[in-house]
Amino acid sequence: RGGPPPRRPREARAEGAEEDDAWAQRLQCLREGAEVHRQVRQFVQQQVRPGMELRAIVEMVEKASSSLVGFDPKNPLRRGYAFPTGLSLNEVAAHDTVNPGDAPRWLLPTDLAKLDIGVHVEGHILDCAFSFTFDSMHDELMQAVREATNEGIRHAGPDAWISEVGGVIREVMEGAEVHRPDGKVIPIYAIKNLTGHSIAPYRIHAGKSLPSVNAGGRVRMLAGELWAVETFGSAGGVGFVCNSGPCSHFMRPHSGPVSKLQSSQLTSRAKAMLELIERRFSTLAFCPRWVVEEATRSKSPLLQGSASGGKAKAAAGGPRDAQRWWSDPLEELCNMGVVNRYPPLADLPGCHTAQYEHTVLLKSSGKEVLTRGADF
Repeated sequence: RGGPPPRRPREARAEGAEEDDAWAQRLQCLREGAEVHRQVRQFVQQQVRPGMELRAIVEMVEKASSSLVGFDPKNPLRRGYAFPTGLSLNEVAAHDTVNPGDAPRWLLPTDLAKLDIGVHVEGHILDCAFSFTFDSMHDELMQAVREATNEGIRHAGPDAWISEVGGVIREVMEGAEVHRPDGKVIPIYAIKNLTGHSIAPYRIHAGKSLPSVNAGGRVRMLAGELWAVETFGSAGGVGFVCNSGPCSHFMRPHSGPVSKLQSSQLTSRAKAMLELIERRFSTLAFCPRWVVEEATRSKSPLLQGSASGGKAKAAAGGPRDAQRWWSDPLEELCNMGVVNRYPPLADLPGCHTAQYEHTVLLKSSGKEVLTRGADF
């Protein structure tokens, strides 16, 4: 009597979602999506070989994901892809995939590739990525980044300080080195401006970030939150990425509907593009390949103007330019602030980057690494 109040357990201090019937439904959707991830990863790891065209790889991933998750083009927002399949090589760390009309690119035996896959079930997103190569010189970098991701997962949890989790990630990653066959020892740097992130229904980035360094601040992880714990490391670079190359990832902002002022300034083709994006993708990220697929499936009016425009572009720049009819209306939407661009992000030319990522659900009494599998 008169003493201090009893200390509440750690999980009781972290405010979060109540684990009720809605929680059980959410967990069921997340676990279903996670199993799709595991099966797709296993399939891809068995099939990918040097010399394959990058387009064939991403289409193989997307066909398998679509089939396993049960995508229905007549109800596209119920379940399906959560964002474009990222296939980023060497110094490019993230946000690269194949666009319609791109010149062919092939996977080389010396490439270090990052494969970033996203699926959702009723809006509940699973985000998972891994690195692969056919050259053993990249093994130490991949191991360092994989171990850093696992260390971040070990320290993540309800009530954890985000800054402290970032600090241990950097400590593990930058404690490793790459030993080249020529005897050179190359330091590994955590990429400071690529982060993990919280996830919400139909929102791949829900507001909180998890850097791979201790960036300070007093923000905690909370019970009920869904996190993409991902780390990126660079060997031969500076640990910092910048925009690099043509954009292939796009997304509608989450700020609400298009304003009347914005809408009044759009051309008819841009309005048709916006209608397609909102109906097919809503606030999920997308790529031009999927825009072309949906326009073809739904017989969009965008295709009516693309025939004559395509002939003109083909005459001016060749058949590949004719496949890029989507670029002008999409560019107009981006310039008006209706759609956001997410271009490829790369460290110094000639360096190599690696990535590993898992989706983690924080519970009141711990966490569940949803996308964990036998491979990593």
